[in-house]
Formats: sequence, structure tokens, C-alpha cells
Amino acid sequence: MPTLTSSTFFTVANQATAVETVQLVVVPAGTGAAGGYGRLVHPTLGTLDYTLPPHQWTNLDSDVIIPPTWAASKTLTSTANTLWPGALRDVVVTEAWLPDAGLSMPMPMLRLMMAFYLNPPDLAAGQYVKWYPTYSSALGFNVILEGLDIDGVTLKMSPQTKGSELIEFPISLKIRPVSRLP
Repeated sequence: MPTLTSSTFFTVANQATAVETVQLVVVPAGTGAAGGYGRLVHPTLGTLDYTLPPHQWTNLDSDVIIPPTWAASKTLTSTANTLWPGALRDVVVTEAWLPDAGLSMPMPMLRLMMAFYLNPPDLAAGQYVKWYPTYSSALGFNVILEGLDIDGVTLKMSPQTKGSELIEFPISLKIRPVSRLP
């Protein structure tokens, strides 16, 4: 395994010199789309292969997009700025299905997505929903499903929604990646 090293020195209020070492795992970039619609795998409920891919998504390209974390603090004479790499667990990916010619997704897909969201796996036992965004990436992730909105409201149902086999409202699924799958 190749080793990447970097070092820097800075003074903090005339304190004694300290040496700190941090090991980072560098993950290669994803290789691009695998050519699918997307998939969720629940440890007890089974597999949801998306009938339609999302119409748009945020914080995802060939891998999850992890922005750096920035903080600023006032000092007596100025401001101290800190910038460090973000972490995978800091990101929320949103998949959105929009009404395209009156259809965002079929009702069976929404019902299974609701079951996945409403029945979270046992995180204490190391169980996660597995997410494969094959419409954009060849990678897979252990995830937590954080939200499911219908027409901008959490699980909004109406006579039109309940009685139809085709959903005519925007649907968005909020996903928090926890780790990459091997």
C-alpha cells in the first residue's frame, strides 16, 4: 500500500512543540455509472429495485460529494479560520422523483420505500440499509434513511395518492451514507 505523507508546523500561543500523526484512508474515485435505476437492500424487508431512476439527486456524482468543513471564531484582533476535510457521515444525499408527464413513481415502489423508511434496521447490531445508486455510480453504501417526503411533506397522503397506482406528486428520499461497501 502506498504511503502519502505531509507535515506542517504552526505556533499556538507559545506552547511546547507537539507531534501528532493521523492515518487517513484514501479511497479511489468511483468509476462512473453502472447503468441501472438504483437499488435499496433492507436486511429484513428485502430488495427494492427502483422502477424509475430519480429525476435528480444532490451530493452524488460517481461518488458521494463530501464538501470540506469550515469554521470561524472571533479572536481579540481578528478571526481564526479552520478548514478540514469533511467526512462521509456529514453528507445527506437526496434523491428526487418529479412528476414527469403526470408520473413521479409507481405506488408499489413508494409503498416499499415507505416500509424501508418506517422500519429502520438495528444499527446497534451493525445492520444498515444498503444503497446502490447505479444511475450515477458503481459504488454501494451502508446508509440510514433519514426522510421520505411526498409533495414536500413527510409521508403526505391524500385520496389522489392513496387511490392511485401512479404517484403524481414529487417524492424525495433523504439518505445519510455511513460507509462504503467493499
